[in-house]
Amino acid sequence: MKYFRSALVAVLTLFLITSCGNKKQEPKSNDTFDLQSYIKAAEAVDPNMNKVDQVFTILDLVRAEYYDVLTNDPYSAHSYKTSYPIAAANMGIYMTDIIYHFYGEADETMFLTFSAAQELAKFLGLDSEFATWTIERLEGSAIKRDTITQMFNNLLIDSEKYSSENETVFVHTAFLTGSFIEKVYITGSLLKQKMQAGELEQEDEGDIRELLVIYLNQLNPATGVLHNAFVQQQDQLKGLLVLTTFERLEALSEQLKLVKPELIVASVKDIAANDDLNTTFALVANLRNLLVSASE
Repeated sequence: MKYFRSALVAVLTLFLITSCGNKKQEPKSNDTFDLQSYIKAAEAVDPNMNKVDQVFTILDLVRAEYYDVLTNDPYSAHSYKTSYPIAAANMGIYMTDIIYHFYGEADETMFLTFSAAQELAKFLGLDSEFATWTIERLEGSAIKRDTITQMFNNLLIDSEKYSSENETVFVHTAFLTGSFIEKVYITGSLLKQKMQAGELEQEDEGDIRELLVIYLNQLNPATGVLHNAFVQQQDQLKGLLVLTTFERLEALSEQLKLVKPELIVASVKDIAANDDLNTTFALVANLRNLLVSASE
């Protein structure tokens, strides 16, 4: 692979060694509670699906809990070596998971996920330089978190040029799809967990509304962009059977965009009961299941 290696090495390195700062915010005082400030903070989170640094921002902002069940099993990596699109999509999932494991200080699982990413990289023909980045070398590095965005963008740019002697596939779209789906899956799951909690403090309600804003902003317009990409590339990405689900998710994201101003200030009970929102949760979970269980 003559284009893709160096950027992938760098971005995986950054994922593993970047500091996530203070993972848990101090609870806000009831005396200073301001719902609009929560919403404003959430709206400031960049929903650009080409970026991954916002994952740390989201986790920090809502004082997210760590649930390892939200991540993909690193021992499943071998089953994804059936096609380049499937391998690339699950590479995107694993790379997002690495951030969440790092945030949750789950070092052992994070390292296993890194190994899973290495296995897929080898299948994709990226094992030369990538394989030189051992855990010991990663632990001894000190690269700053604010460089993640640029390196991730470089990875995406290089992935558009991906090719092999036997086939040219749209690894870029598959990789981006995996990363995006995992981000919205984790965000939506955290939102559901918080809404299902018992007695809620004002800060908890603020976190719920922040997650809702972030989730809705992630869905639209990203689902439309990816849906269009799959329409144009469906022959090359036939191993990822997600087109119909993306169509439904795009339509629902448009409907939710229209009611977003009312929804984000509604009661938590009404938010949790919103049929369109709950359907998007189910569709995102379905998309993710299709990716993580993909095989031929």
